[in-house]
Amino acid sequence: VFGYGRKPEYFRWTTTMERQLYSAAPEPPEIPEGFAKAPQSGGKKKSAADEGQFAQFPKAPALDPTGKPITVEAWMTATAPNGVIVARGGPAEGFSLGLETGKPVFHVRSANQLSTVTGSKRIVGGWHHVAAVLATDRTLKLYVDGELVGEGTASGFISKDPAQGLEIGNDAGSAVSDSTATQFVGIIDEVRLYFAETDAATVAARFRDGAEMHPDPALVVSFDDGTARDMSLHRNNGTISGGRPAEGRFGQALQLSARRQNAAKTKSAAVPAAGGDRNSLIEPRWNKDVPIYVRAMVLSGSRLFIAGPPDLIDEEATFQQLAQKDQSVETLLASQDAAIEGRQGGKLLAVNADTGDIEKSIELNSLPSWDGLAAARGQLLLTTLDGKVICFAP
Repeated sequence: VFGYGRKPEYFRWTTTMERQLYSAAPEPPEIPEGFAKAPQSGGKKKSAADEGQFAQFPKAPALDPTGKPITVEAWMTATAPNGVIVARGGPAEGFSLGLETGKPVFHVRSANQLSTVTGSKRIVGGWHHVAAVLATDRTLKLYVDGELVGEGTASGFISKDPAQGLEIGNDAGSAVSDSTATQFVGIIDEVRLYFAETDAATVAARFRDGAEMHPDPALVVSFDDGTARDMSLHRNNGTISGGRPAEGRFGQALQLSARRQNAAKTKSAAVPAAGGDRNSLIEPRWNKDVPIYVRAMVLSGSRLFIAGPPDLIDEEATFQQLAQKDQSVETLLASQDAAIEGRQGGKLLAVNADTGDIEKSIELNSLPSWDGLAAARGQLLLTTLDGKVICFAP
């Protein structure tokens, strides 16, 4: 159960079991009027509006990032520390620019491999210019207000055109990275996407005097007329789901607000997590994926220790690839099978039980035995399938 049941939306159990699983407060919540009633649309599929507020642009040849350098930029003022500014693609291929714990973060997903660079500067509140670059040498760079704030290296360029379109303000459907896959709260203005490398001087000039960074942008969205019109030569116009016009950094912009929760106020002290089962009032303390399949687990104080083989796939994205008869998924599944059998060793993680943040990661040469973790007298004991007992201590 604890190896695979990681997302609340996968659970369909009793309230008592949910409260145990999510460590939620035992007091019963107030039930909102109309909660969990069947929709009146005769089973109609969820609309885009059900996934939050954003501007969405369809898949088009002009937005194909395959094998190309990327520069993406926007002006924004945020009132929440987490959220997606611009995203294209999903858990197999794509890129995403957003905020995580108040800092800018740029994700590039290539052939299922995620590369990430995080900026050092917290930018919640006030107007900021944010730009991210995937250079021709695979260098990842993040700029805030014309200054370099983060640098890293991508595993590769995006290897094929992502199945999903482009969103501003959210990452609808399957996300490029779950760590930032929440709706942006604040105002977004002057979004640009270029399939070209941009240097530091050009980004600085863009911030300072508004000089265009490249003569042929793939997408230009200003929101000045209250729509998601693409002002580039490609005219790949989008649609706005939720949100409203607001005064921007230059002219009009798009303001996005926090989604209203289904649940009324409760006495629970748990922190609501993104996503979750919309037919349940249980609020998880946190809801984050971990990069392993858990075979052993022990809680000690405020730390949760878990161990197991690497988790290489996103179940929903993999299912979509199988349904679409995408042959490339077979290689990924074979790699995951090999990992579960122990050919890639394992990992031992120390997770903050209050927030879900991974505090430490240790590589293991062998997989842990099933339920093979114990904690006693300040030491952690782990038994592995190669017949060893390993003791971890301060």
